[in-house]
Amino acid sequence: MSFSIKTGAQAVATGARAVAKGTGVLLDFLDNASVKLRPLSHIPLIGDTIGDVQDLVSMLHDYYHGEYKKIPAIVMAGTAAIVAYLVSPLDLVPDNIPLLGFVDDALIINLVMQLCIDKELDRYRAWREQQA
Repeated sequence: MSFSIKTGAQAVATGARAVAKGTGVLLDFLDNASVKLRPLSHIPLIGDTIGDVQDLVSMLHDYYHGEYKKIPAIVMAGTAAIVAYLVSPLDLVPDNIPLLGFVDDALIINLVMQLCIDKELDRYRAWREQQA
């Protein structure tokens, strides 16, 4: 797969537009990210990442449908960063390299999750349990 800075910039712009529009497009991007990582769900670190992405998708779904009321801007920015990285052809380790190609994606997601999403995701999980 060939890539260019222009293609990478277009992917980042697409992810950013999805966040800004507040539509289901973002959820589609994140669903695709979850599917991309699913083959490695049996590895502890990666499996946790897949669960986090799935909970993030669920949180954004509830937010967009007016059920979960507040998501801080930093969480939306972190989500945009995850989406942009996963859809971008620029990659630390190409995905066609077995195992390592997916591990770098999981590490980037974990880093962004720890920096700006984890606390809100914990609040969302507690809220979701109260709704059940």
